[in-house]
Amino acid sequence: MLLPVGSAQARLRPGMAYPQEFLDLVLESDLDETSAFLAWQLAAMAGGLSPAEQNAFLLLCGRLLAAEAQGSTRLALTLPDRALIARVPELVSSADGAPLVNAGSHLYTRRSYACETRVVAALAKRLDRPAAWTAADLRSALESVAASAAPPSSAEQQAAVLKALARGAGIISGGPGTGKTTTALTLVRCLSRLGIPANRIALCAPTGKAASRMEDDFRRRLAALADPEPADRALLLECPPAQTLHRLLGMSGDLRASLHAADEPLPFHAVVVDESSMVDLVMMDRLLAALVEQALLVLLGDADQLPSVSAGSVFRDLGAYAIRLERGFRTDTSSAAGRQIAVLAQAVRTGDLAALPNLCSFRRDATQIHHEGVEHVVSESRADLLQRHHLRHYANAEVSKLSRHVYSLRSDGFAPEDTARLDALAARTASARVLAVTRERATGASRTNEYLHDLHGGGPGFLPGEPVLMLRNDYQRGLWNGDQGVAILLRRPGRPSALAVAFRSRTGWLAVDPESLLGALGHGYAITAHKSQGSEFDEVLILLPDHPSPLLTRELLYTAVSRARRSVVLCGSREMINTGIGTREMRDSGVAARLFTLVMPNT
Repeated sequence: MLLPVGSAQARLRPGMAYPQEFLDLVLESDLDETSAFLAWQLAAMAGGLSPAEQNAFLLLCGRLLAAEAQGSTRLALTLPDRALIARVPELVSSADGAPLVNAGSHLYTRRSYACETRVVAALAKRLDRPAAWTAADLRSALESVAASAAPPSSAEQQAAVLKALARGAGIISGGPGTGKTTTALTLVRCLSRLGIPANRIALCAPTGKAASRMEDDFRRRLAALADPEPADRALLLECPPAQTLHRLLGMSGDLRASLHAADEPLPFHAVVVDESSMVDLVMMDRLLAALVEQALLVLLGDADQLPSVSAGSVFRDLGAYAIRLERGFRTDTSSAAGRQIAVLAQAVRTGDLAALPNLCSFRRDATQIHHEGVEHVVSESRADLLQRHHLRHYANAEVSKLSRHVYSLRSDGFAPEDTARLDALAARTASARVLAVTRERATGASRTNEYLHDLHGGGPGFLPGEPVLMLRNDYQRGLWNGDQGVAILLRRPGRPSALAVAFRSRTGWLAVDPESLLGALGHGYAITAHKSQGSEFDEVLILLPDHPSPLLTRELLYTAVSRARRSVVLCGSREMINTGIGTREMRDSGVAARLFTLVMPNT
C-alpha cells in the first residue's frame, strides 16, 4: 500500500496511509506518486475539516491532478465540491497565494490558471491587432510569389495566407496532405517581399524531427525555383535553420527555466510554428511571452490529430479562429484505394460510425489481404499478419540483397553506388510501418518490435536491414527523436566490417556506431500512433488492443489512418474500431470560452 509519509514514518505514525477510495483513484487514473503525495499534502493543510471532509478534499485534489495528467487544465466542480472548497478559502481562492483557484464552475491549480490567463490575454491582443500591411501590399506580394511557385499553391492555400497575414496571429489548420507546408512557404516568401529580413523570420516546431522536415522542405522547394527573386535567394541563404521550440526559447531540458522572458524578447519579426497541435499550454505561454509585441505569430497544424502529451489543447481551442484547409493531396483520390483512405479518414474525424462498414473491406484472414485501400482483419490473424508483413517488407529478395551488402565509407562519404543502394534500402524499409495504440501490451509497439526482430533473426542489438528509430534528440549529430534509419554492415578504411546504423542527413548519409547511441536508439518496425505524427507511409498496419484502453480515441485512429497513402490494414475487433471512433479525447480547458469573450471568431 502506498504510504504518503514513507514506511519509516508510518511505523511511528500509524493510520497515515492513503484512504482506500483515494488509492482506487490513484490506480484507476494512473496518478504518479509525486502527484498523489501533493494531493495528500494539500488535504493535510486543510484546517477546520472533519476527517470525512478532509478525505473528500483529498479526493477532489486527486481528481484535479489526475485531470491535468490526462491533458485537461481544469476540473469541473459539482455542487458538493463547491460547498467543500468554500470551507478552505486559504487553499482555494482566486486571490494570489492560494495553491488552487476556484473559477466558479471549475477548479484549477494556480500554475495552470496563471498560464491559461496569460495565453488568453496574449492571443486576444494578437488576434485583435490588424495587419502591418495594406490589403493591396498583401495581394501584390502573394501574386509575385504565386507566379513562380513550384508546385503552385491552390486558391484555398492562397486565401489562407492572406487571412493569416491579416492580423497579428494566423492559425491554419488542415488534415494530412492538405498543403500546410506549401502554405507556410508561400506565407514566408510573402513576408520576405513585405520587407521582413530573412534572418528575422523564425521557423520552429515542437520536435526536432518536425523542425528538420520543415527546413528540408523549405530549402528543397526554394532551391527548385526556376528564376528566384532576390527575396527568395535571401531566404535560401540567410533564413535561420528551423529549430525546436525548446531551442528557440533557450529552455532547459526539464522545462523549468527559460532564458527568454518578456524583458528579453526574441529578435524575430515573424515566428512560424509547424505541428502546433503538439504544443502544450505551458510551452504556448512561454512562446507568447518571448515574442515582441508587433511580431507575427503563425500556427500551423491539424486540430483533429492527437493533442500535446502534456496538459492543454491550445491549437484545438483556437478552432473558431483558424483558417481550415480542406483539399487533400497526399492520397491519390483518382484511384479507388486513395479515395477509400481519404473517405475513411474523414469518417473517423467526424465520428461517422455508420459509414465504416462501407469503407472497410473485411478479410477472413491474413492471406486475403491485398494492400490496397482499407482492409480489416480480426486480431486472431495478428501473428500471421505480422509474419507476412515482415516477409513483404524486410525479407524479400531485393531487401535481403541490399541488407547483406557491405557498405564502404570513404573519407569523403559513401561511394555513389553505395549511396544509391542505401537510398533503395531505406525507401523499401520506410515504405510501411506498424502503428500501435500503446507502447506496452501484447499489441503495443515494444512487443511488436520484439516479435519482428525475432523473425528477422533475433538476438541482442540490431541486424542488417532492420529499421531503427531515434528515441531522443542527439544535437551533436543532428539526429532527432522520431528519425528513422536502417541498420547496415559497414566497412571503414582500415577496419573490419561491423554493424552501423545509417540516417539520411542534409549532407548525405550519416553512419553511426549503435553503441554510441545506447538508450537513444530502438527498433523501428512498429511505433505508436502518437510518434507517427508528421510521417507518411505507403502502407500502414494498425494494431488495435484486445481490451479497451484510454489511449484508443477518435484522434488516435484519425492520426494513424491518415498516415497512409495507399493501404490501411486494421487488425482487431470491430468493437475496438467502433470504440475508438466513438471516443473523443476530451480535454477540459478554458481557453476557447475565455477567448470568445474578448475576440470575435472568424466569420
